[in-house]
Amino acid sequence: MTDYISVLSVIFFALAILLSFALFEIINQKERDRHEVIASMTLDAVFIAIIMLMTFVPNIGFIAITPFLSLTLLHLPVLLGAALGGPKKGLLLGLVFGIASYMQALSGTGFNALFAFPWVAIPPRAAFGLLAGLTFSLLGKIVKKSHYGLYLALASAVLTAIHTGLVFLDLYICYPAKIAEMFGSSEPVASGTTWTFLLVILVGMAGEMAVAAIVTPPLYLAVDKVRRRRKH
Repeated sequence: MTDYISVLSVIFFALAILLSFALFEIINQKERDRHEVIASMTLDAVFIAIIMLMTFVPNIGFIAITPFLSLTLLHLPVLLGAALGGPKKGLLLGLVFGIASYMQALSGTGFNALFAFPWVAIPPRAAFGLLAGLTFSLLGKIVKKSHYGLYLALASAVLTAIHTGLVFLDLYICYPAKIAEMFGSSEPVASGTTWTFLLVILVGMAGEMAVAAIVTPPLYLAVDKVRRRRKH
């Protein structure tokens, strides 16, 4: 019960800060711009709610592969938000992704428990969101509109792989001995376990990449179409 109260407190505090910034922006904007700010903040709130829902409803955002290892689909709303809003939105949603990962890991076991520290769970997810926003913004400038969906799919897949790399890089920085033991042991039994563990990670990453490539473009095109209609 105490854990849920703590989680709700964190969510309330984050939303209160978000609302404060929104009100400040609205007060200082012209009438036309205020509607855009409100729409932007509403979209942020929707994505944050989706991330939190996927975090705390079992096997939606974090899918248990083994009792000690789970894969995540929380990168999907981050990719979509970054595609719609650029680097700032990507960074914001990446931070929320990291905080959600940290809170979920507090009750985790085995490998998942390694993320029960903010400096392990949050930085790679924040960097992932920022990089996604920068990548999609660049694609929007150099890619033809008719081809954007294809490049969005490819970029989403590559960014998902980069996210996995960032996570394990951060784990290696924070737990060099433990990660070296998992992946660098010369013991025959440990070596077999290492290859199994690595295979599970690679298969999971391939699945995450495929889902990102399939899901992100149509969702982006649908939401962007509705957003453009509302402006006219």
